[in-house]
This record gives sequence, C-alpha cells and structure tokens, in this order.
Amino acid sequence: MTLDQNARARGFVLHKEARIYFDYVDQRMFGRTKSSDAARGSLILFDAYYAGLMLGLSCRKTGTSEMLDGANFLASYPNEYEPYREYIAGLLVDAEVTALHSEDYSEQQLERSIAKLLQVASPTRLSAEGMHILNLYAAGGFELLRSRMGPKPSDPSNFLIRYQDILRSEIG
Repeated sequence: MTLDQNARARGFVLHKEARIYFDYVDQRMFGRTKSSDAARGSLILFDAYYAGLMLGLSCRKTGTSEMLDGANFLASYPNEYEPYREYIAGLLVDAEVTALHSEDYSEQQLERSIAKLLQVASPTRLSAEGMHILNLYAAGGFELLRSRMGPKPSDPSNFLIRYQDILRSEIG
C-alpha cells in the first residue's frame, strides 16, 4: 500500500462520522445524553475508535481512506490503552497475515510485509503505514458496527450491551 505524506504523518484517525454518531461533546462519548446512566461521561473518544477497531480486526473488515476524518485525534495511546499497544499491533499483524495468506506470497515476502507495519521505537509500535492500515480497520469496523447497531445508541450502557451482542454474533 502506497501512502502520501499526509497519511504517513497521522496517528489515530476516526471514521469521519464517528463524533456525530457517538454524540461526542466535552471530551466524552454521549455528551448530550440526558439520561441518568451511571456510565454517562465514562467513555472517551478512543473507546469509540477501539470498538470499531476490534470489530474491524476480528471480522477482517477495512474501510477506505475516504471514510477517515481529515485530522488525527491522538498521536499515541491514551494511558488506559498503553499497556495493550503490543497486543493491538499483534492483532493488526494477524489480520494482515491472514489477508496475505489468501494470496501467493513467499515466507520472505510475508516477513517484509509484516516489517512494513511495525516500528518498535514508535509509541504505538506501528509504522506510518501500519497506523494507516489500523485506521482503515477501525473505519471498517465502525461501518459494520453502525449497520448492525440498529437505532443509534442513546447512552453508554445501551451502546455497550448492544456492542457486546454484535461482537458475539460476528465473531462467535
């Protein structure tokens, strides 16, 4: 995958409709929610990204560059997700290796393809190309989430219960 310089400079990039879908206000998902939900205000924007990412990686669904927002919202993982950066990089490698195995690649070509995704010195452990592909999986997962969610979720509890149901149905 060839990327232009703007795409290479990005960190985490959301699907361009994610902020609206999750009523992102004041650094929180469901910021406009009037319910007395105990979880109200507990979900950050990265949680929305992560929900799409896990669904996209699990289902091997990528979006397109056109689906991505024009700006990154984070350069590295929030503190809560920092311990999982190697795990997330591993999930990306697994998804990409699975995709490459469907083609006729030699072991050396697979190793080179994997190496293009990773950069150990990066805060995310991913290269610019790896980050771009990760963002595409998050966008594809968001599309899948939105199509399976039915009515737009109204609050964090409603979202989490329905998200869990989607995960169960999609990945067993």
